[in-house]
Amino acid sequence: MKKIVQKLAQPFVVIPLMIACGIPTPAFSKQDIPALPATTATTSVSSVGFPASNAVALDLALSKAVTKAGVASMSAAISTGGELRWAGSYGWSDIARRELASPTTRYRTGSIAKPITGVAMMRLVDRGLLDLDAPLETSIDGLPDASRQITPRQLAAHVSGIRHYALLEILSSTVGLNRPKNYASVVDGLESFIGDRLRFEPGTDFLYSTWGYSLLSRKLELASRSPFPQLLNTLVFGPCGMQDTEVDRQAPMNGRATFYQAEEGRYSESSEMDTSNRIAGGGLVSTPSDLVRFAICTAKDGYLSQSARTTMWTPVKLADGRPNPQNYAMGWRIDTSTRMFGKDKPTAIIHHGGQQDGGAGFLVIAPTLNIAVAVMTNSGTDSARQAVQDAAYELARQITER
Repeated sequence: MKKIVQKLAQPFVVIPLMIACGIPTPAFSKQDIPALPATTATTSVSSVGFPASNAVALDLALSKAVTKAGVASMSAAISTGGELRWAGSYGWSDIARRELASPTTRYRTGSIAKPITGVAMMRLVDRGLLDLDAPLETSIDGLPDASRQITPRQLAAHVSGIRHYALLEILSSTVGLNRPKNYASVVDGLESFIGDRLRFEPGTDFLYSTWGYSLLSRKLELASRSPFPQLLNTLVFGPCGMQDTEVDRQAPMNGRATFYQAEEGRYSESSEMDTSNRIAGGGLVSTPSDLVRFAICTAKDGYLSQSARTTMWTPVKLADGRPNPQNYAMGWRIDTSTRMFGKDKPTAIIHHGGQQDGGAGFLVIAPTLNIAVAVMTNSGTDSARQAVQDAAYELARQITER
């Protein structure tokens, strides 16, 4: 489906359709990303005692990743032994203004918002305020009868049957067919999907669904008696020291990168976008440093109970006992990766990526190595999504093989 949507969203397909329908056509032209000043180096900070040679190697690896991907900028951070050790950035935060990215530049998280929501959910479970397996029933207005038996566990693991984005919703976001609509609350945003039929009986199959996370966020609001943005501040951002993370908005935000669709050294500015109806699944801005702080925080027993952490990081099985096809747990994917060190050294990882117009990111934790790596970019292309993953694995190799 994604490939079909991408094909339909190509200018040579979309523009004739828009002209025929009398819809103003957007600008699809791309320009060359201007060269950085000759003296530009990776901007980075390191913790006390972190070997200078390691920092130099990471700086170089990040700059090479940006050049190879042909994106405007990347930013990254690494923790070892439960401490943030290095953070760096390279490239343009804003091309028109000739502003360079820094480790505090904020990028769109995309779906990395999902593990953040998953952790907030498990903190409510720890407090006895939420039962993962209690059906929603009539607690949320507007739910069809078939949806009332959905549980928070099913929503968090994408086995609820709630649909994902529809074709028109993706096209609207991709080519700007409609001006983005802003929703004043999580409740208001549920109108996007709440009355739609389920794609399958809850628990019997897997369908990745950002709308499912929007519905989950409403349940978390009811359990905590707190608006979802406030809940995130109280349960996650504040305790984890994530000072640069907040809900994204259309209005200007301090320190936020300008968003592009960039690859192979060419770029165009992203379409205007509003994510107020999908905060829990893809509506935040953050920095790699904050995402690594989040990973560190999540592993602490004083923050989450061991029971909650184990539950959160255990892939959810379908009703017939089969594993779900993405090894998806509660907001996290759980895998054994050969991309980090190759086929001869498979490595257990806990991870999630994100991609949307103007941004891509990747957060990976390797528990056996006691490291976490986050990489973000202000480009939302498929190649940018691949590039941040490749960069994260390369940075992990640099820090563990030295």
